[in-house]
Formats: sequence, structure tokens, C-alpha cells
Amino acid sequence: MQDNMPSPSDMLAVSQTAQRLASGYYAFLVAHLVAVNPKSINSLPPPKALGEDPIGEIKRKDGTTHTLNLRHYLDLLRQDHGLQRELLRAWAMGALLTLGDELEKHGYFDRVPELELVYHLRNGVAHGNRVNITKNGRARLARYPAHNRNAAVKSPAGVFYEITPFLSGQVLFDFMGPADVIDLLQSVEIHLSNAAGARP
Repeated sequence: MQDNMPSPSDMLAVSQTAQRLASGYYAFLVAHLVAVNPKSINSLPPPKALGEDPIGEIKRKDGTTHTLNLRHYLDLLRQDHGLQRELLRAWAMGALLTLGDELEKHGYFDRVPELELVYHLRNGVAHGNRVNITKNGRARLARYPAHNRNAAVKSPAGVFYEITPFLSGQVLFDFMGPADVIDLLQSVEIHLSNAAGARP
């Protein structure tokens, strides 16, 4: 972690990362809703030969590919609600990991509670999607609270999330839901852009 005063451009860059992650989650949710719609089968690309299913490719680093039957995996996604839940959780986990890593580069800036909330959630998803507050984590919490009580974006019902010294359990989606992660991403974006002087 750095001791130097963060620059407004650093804060703005991480703010923009948080905004892109929130927008990306919205876009992912739209794609998810389209994919699980039974009519989505009509949007697959045409097969190479009549009577065959369309094929997709995933490239390896060396240029070779995995091939997959697009219809089969679209049907699987639509029918397997556990898989749907895992996909939604994977995006949220990736967003928390990405934002946490960016904040880490700057020592979590001013360590306001919503930034510290990202710290603990990021660590939880990186360690089996479970909150496990270590001795060091408890010492950090004593110095820097971690919650979204005063965050710019949160549930209209007034629900807030706080990491406490002996909290345990799954991070996603037992402790927080998908929309709560989006709220946090947006709150970080607003806080850092305000701190950078980028908002009126």
C-alpha cells in the first residue's frame, strides 16, 4: 500500500473502473435474460451445414480452439437454474475482485467504509466465496469500519451491509444479492469521482 497522497486522476481512473463494472453487470444481466428466453434459440448463428447444430469456438492462446454445440449449451443454460445462479455469481465475484485489486494499488484511498466493504468482500470471494475475518482483518476493522450505511446508493428499504469482526458465511448471494453488489459499485464510483472533484 502506498503512503503518498492519491491524485485526482488515480481516483477518477478507479471510479471509472467501478462504473464500467456496474454497467457491465447490467449488460450481463440483459444478455442472461435474453439467453434464458426460449425464443433465444432463433438468435443463434446458422449452422455450417443443413441439419446440423450451430457451432461456436473459444480460442486458446496458441490460436487453436475449443468447439462447442451452441444449441446444446443454450438449452443447458435455460434448463439449469443452478448454472444460471453460478453465472450471476461469477460476474459479481469478478467485479469485486477487479475493483478490490484496483483499490489495493492505491491503498484503498481514504478508506471510507464503502471502500473497506469492498476490501473484505473481495477477500471473501477470493477465498471460496466465504467471509472469514482473520486476526489482521479484525484489527483493520477496528481502525477502518466496513459498511455501506452512508453510501450514495443502497436499497430503498434502508437495508445496509456491515462487516463485523466475527461475521462468517457465504458472501454471494447469502450476505449480499446481485443488486447490492451493483449498489456498492455505483457508490464507489460516486465517492471517488466526488473526491477527485469530477462531480459538481
